[in-house]
Amino acid sequence: MQLQPNSQEAERLVLGQALTDNSVIDQIAHYIPDENVFYKDTHKRIWKTMIDMHREGALTIDAVTITANIPPNDYDKSPAYYITGLIEEVHTTATAEQYAKVIYEKWLLRKVIEKSRKIEKVMAVDGSDAYNVLQRLHREIEGILNLRVKEDFSLGSLLDNTVDNMFSTDNLIPFGNAQLDKMTGGMTRGEITVIAGRPGHFKSTMMINTVSNLLSRGQKVLVLNREMSNVEMMKKLIVLESNTLSYVRIRTGSFDDREKEELSIVTDSIKKKYRNLIMYDDIFDIDRAMREIRKHKPDVVVDDYIGLVDVMGVDDNRLRIDNIMKQYKRAAKTYNMAALLISQLNRACEDRANKRPILRDLRDSGSIEQDAEMILFMYYDYRYNAHDSNVGEYGIEIVLGKNRYGKTGNIMLGVLGDRCAITNSPDIAMDETKRLSKERKSKNGILISK
Repeated sequence: MQLQPNSQEAERLVLGQALTDNSVIDQIAHYIPDENVFYKDTHKRIWKTMIDMHREGALTIDAVTITANIPPNDYDKSPAYYITGLIEEVHTTATAEQYAKVIYEKWLLRKVIEKSRKIEKVMAVDGSDAYNVLQRLHREIEGILNLRVKEDFSLGSLLDNTVDNMFSTDNLIPFGNAQLDKMTGGMTRGEITVIAGRPGHFKSTMMINTVSNLLSRGQKVLVLNREMSNVEMMKKLIVLESNTLSYVRIRTGSFDDREKEELSIVTDSIKKKYRNLIMYDDIFDIDRAMREIRKHKPDVVVDDYIGLVDVMGVDDNRLRIDNIMKQYKRAAKTYNMAALLISQLNRACEDRANKRPILRDLRDSGSIEQDAEMILFMYYDYRYNAHDSNVGEYGIEIVLGKNRYGKTGNIMLGVLGDRCAITNSPDIAMDETKRLSKERKSKNGILISK
């Protein structure tokens, strides 16, 4: 059998240095968190004994105390003789971290070999699917990458970064709605924002308006469409950017000459404005979603919606949602981006007299409620109370169900369904309807606080 990567010389020196100066144990602990990082079994037993004694508060860890605590086994001669030999090899403890890093890197290489052999066995099975094998290989490699050593904590660096963050707005990404941004400050890099609601409550419309606003500010946006196709979303964006085109006209393809001319102008404008937009409508598993995030490194990733995301090997809905939320949380922090996730609500809210959503209405809500920084519920009262609604057909309500860094509450906005537009108030939406009929509205009037 081929010898695996190792450096027994480095292992001997590190053990000897730690026995000579017990403070070395804490100094190199980030490289050698447990005994399995060592290659030689003898060294594993010695290090485990040292760590156990260190955690128990032993005042002295040397040849005598180690020998008294270490289990007898196949040492070259005797435990005392072997351990004394380790100490005698030490001339300085200044190189402890250097040698610990060597041990750690050899261990990583052994992990790579271990994972590769595991994948090789999978590939040897008749009928194995190449795509599934690649997905498994990717997860195994990613697991190894997550083993990388973290930098030691530095209070000074943390304080400097905190002060810099306080004087910078780069960490915040505005929605583009004046009321919502005033209440929340916007989305936060490294965090998750959820837009949730029942069908027909303009979740996708809110998402599309937000995407348009992000792009107008030069943000790079990755959209993962699962409910609608890329073509359908682009149709809605065209409507949103146009002066007079409606979604119905776009879908039917019924245009007069004036509308054809406007369509040409709008599409040319979108090509310039939306150069930072990336969209996929064929991604249904979380692993591929994460790969596209790593590839494109967007400022904001939009997932519409997480109820349609698959997690390999997980059938239970709660566990599936928990996995999805955890992966998005990790990706948001790793790539310094904001994640905007769309979620459905269960039917419970429709059985209540007051149908405004609350947190427990979220489908499989535990993980969503826990991991999200902010949860925005979309509520369209007109859908339930067409004759009695206080705001009529132009009013859409955002119920801020969770806001980790600020207050919660309700925000009243306007909606123009056939224009795929969210406005800053129902009155603005009503006025826009009147202006549309007269063909006198401005191009950007329907967008959120542009």
